[in-house]
Amino acid sequence: MKKITKSVIFLFLLVSGIFFVSADNNLYLYNELTLQLDVTNSIELVKDGGGATVKELETELLLYPQVDYRQQIMALEMFGPGEESETKTSYEWDDPELGSYNFGYSATIKTENEQKKVKTEIKFPLTNLDDEFEKYLGPTETIDSDNADIIAKANELVEGEDDLFKVVFNLAYWVEQNINYELTTLTAESSQKASWVLENKNGVCDEMTSLFIAMARSVGIPARFVSGISYTTSDLFDEKWQSHGWAEVYFPEVGWVSFDITFGEYGYVDVTHIKLREGADPSEPAVTYKILANNVELSPSALELNTQVSNKGFIVPEKLLIEMELLSDEVGFGSYNLVKGILKNTVDYYQATTLQMAVPPEIELVNENKRTILLHPDEVRETYWVIKVPENLDENYWYQYPIIIYSEKNVSVQDQMKSYVGKSVYSKAEIEKLTVQDEEKSYSRKISFNCDYPEKIFLNQETNVTTKCTVKNSGNSILSNLNFCLNDECELVELPINQEESRIINLEINKSKVGWNKLLLSAENEHVEKRTSYEYAVYDNPNLVIETTAPRLVNYVDKFQIKISINKDSFQTPENVVVDLSGPGFVNNWDINKIDNEETLALELNNLPLSKENEFLIKIVWEDQNGEKYSYQETVIVNAQADSFKNKFKMFVNGILKLFA
Repeated sequence: MKKITKSVIFLFLLVSGIFFVSADNNLYLYNELTLQLDVTNSIELVKDGGGATVKELETELLLYPQVDYRQQIMALEMFGPGEESETKTSYEWDDPELGSYNFGYSATIKTENEQKKVKTEIKFPLTNLDDEFEKYLGPTETIDSDNADIIAKANELVEGEDDLFKVVFNLAYWVEQNINYELTTLTAESSQKASWVLENKNGVCDEMTSLFIAMARSVGIPARFVSGISYTTSDLFDEKWQSHGWAEVYFPEVGWVSFDITFGEYGYVDVTHIKLREGADPSEPAVTYKILANNVELSPSALELNTQVSNKGFIVPEKLLIEMELLSDEVGFGSYNLVKGILKNTVDYYQATTLQMAVPPEIELVNENKRTILLHPDEVRETYWVIKVPENLDENYWYQYPIIIYSEKNVSVQDQMKSYVGKSVYSKAEIEKLTVQDEEKSYSRKISFNCDYPEKIFLNQETNVTTKCTVKNSGNSILSNLNFCLNDECELVELPINQEESRIINLEINKSKVGWNKLLLSAENEHVEKRTSYEYAVYDNPNLVIETTAPRLVNYVDKFQIKISINKDSFQTPENVVVDLSGPGFVNNWDINKIDNEETLALELNNLPLSKENEFLIKIVWEDQNGEKYSYQETVIVNAQADSFKNKFKMFVNGILKLFA
């Protein structure tokens, strides 16, 4: 007996363009880093006419490690004749002459994974601010917060909101979503004004931060610009440590809270950020020079910053936990699917994270990928992505796709989706019905669905099936005017705390329902929006279509072939298929696990005891999922002829023997 098993190939497709690092190599996850920062510069004094003389030469290096709640200077060594203060290093040369002068410093800095914690709602708009914040409220050279377009856009984004953190989040999120990170000639030469960034919709970290600060100031929120260094895993840069700019926003009774729009870090900056300066405007110089000379030109070089990690602390647990749920982990070709990301804030202060999903290039991502989400203390939130499986896949294989959700800290969670023939297919319209539109209704996590229904229904056994579905309120608020829908049947219900509401419907089972069917559940009011789907299959009898190909006439001494093509003609898959082909002097068997699509069996025959007319019997037996057997039988006639007297005599003898047999 020849046993045929359907080949199953799992295709683990690589996710292109995404670089994931192990936790040990992920610098963002450590509680602290010890960093070695070398800042160096040089100036050249060049003769520019007769009688060149130099009397005084001084310079100030204004990029200097700031000491605060998350950053300490462990050691600092000066290069050149200088002295340090709290905000800068200064250099002065006695009796300077024409030539080159080098200066700078080498600092050992410890950064800690700390942030200013906003634990309670702070009311917006802000009032009674001290005069010390005045310079961080008005327009500056680059941050033109008095621009009419900036004022209008900021007002549009914060109108009606009275939670300061949510106001600042809205401004930051809009900038992140609508300004493209793009290094153009203009942005490379100098930092562009905030109004320019708003109009052109592109810029680098400085420009994006300037626009964010301008929007905040325009609605009365103090914000300042921070210059420093940070680490990146982006392949846009050859060097991983880069000069960088971000913002700090003032929250009364909390302090200055960091917001890095480029990194998607809202309310904090990670441990790789080195703060070197804070100010009202990014155009403030990094180095100043003072020279008293005659016919001498001062030519400075570019400031060089070099950073190395000398020590790492330990990896700290993430405060925001990420989970993933698939609407269906197995779908058919061409199906849409829904991926749910679940975020849990495990701490008692505001937290935000930027999430993206990575899928193989064959999978279509239907909606927006990147999204930044704000969570209140101890809050749980959900967010959704819609994906689509290709239609033109090979029916002979299963496909298995990795799906990854990852955060701005490169923390990720992974699941897998399978796709193959015979599985349920979700249309775009069905997925749209199941996609939550208002993700901020976080109370939705407090309600749950449950359905009592048969997942398999056999058409020859049942024609009417009763299904009961319930919605339960596990929260601490009464849910009034809750629109509870089962498929297209809806009813407004009152759902008290710890109570549930049931709906009972009859599923009419007929031939038109054969295949995969879905129960679509939803519950919605002003506080909640919950949607899900349950799948059930209606099975018909497992039928086969059999087509046999055989020659009508063969020569006695020639080889010939009998071919049997078998294909499924039902939703239910025929299982444990046994095919017997018997004829003069032989019996051949094939054992097939199941028939999902067309299976072709071919047998080459030779040296058979043929007579003038020969019968070949085909018998096929198979089972359904319940073990009930089905059968098929067919007789094929193949005539034979011979060219020589000897072979004709053999055929005659074979015919006589067949009669006695």
